[in-house]
Amino acid sequence: MKKSIFPVWVLLVLIAMACSPVEAPQDNHADHDHATTEEQGHGEAQAGAVQLDHGKTWEANPETTEGIQAMASIVEGFDRTTGDVAVLKEELQAEFSGIFAKCTMTGEAHEQLHNYLVPVKHMLDSLGNDPNDAQLADLRAYLGTYGNYFH
Repeated sequence: MKKSIFPVWVLLVLIAMACSPVEAPQDNHADHDHATTEEQGHGEAQAGAVQLDHGKTWEANPETTEGIQAMASIVEGFDRTTGDVAVLKEELQAEFSGIFAKCTMTGEAHEQLHNYLVPVKHMLDSLGNDPNDAQLADLRAYLGTYGNYFH
């Protein structure tokens, strides 16, 4: 006897509907995968180029700013001669993921944050088992530019 997949299908639809917001948000973080922002063409008009808000910095939520500051501190405090690269990468990735998990930004500020974070993702991905001084300096310098675009 053949089992019907109808109840499973109905259950999946109900779960999907229950997990969906009632009102479609303007730009909710749950509606896309942050890890593939660049590949999706997110912010296509100025992909990768962070733009100011008519010459002013964008308002960022405090958790985002704290996450960037924590990442900068982690890189600053890392000593290649005594530090554990695996721990460095784990801590940086945890902070990076936390930025997305805690972000409440919307609209153009959110788009510009993504433009800012895409290079950070690439830098984190390129850190090998033995990041060189130049890679760490580049990451440190780039994280230092956050205040040029966000407050």
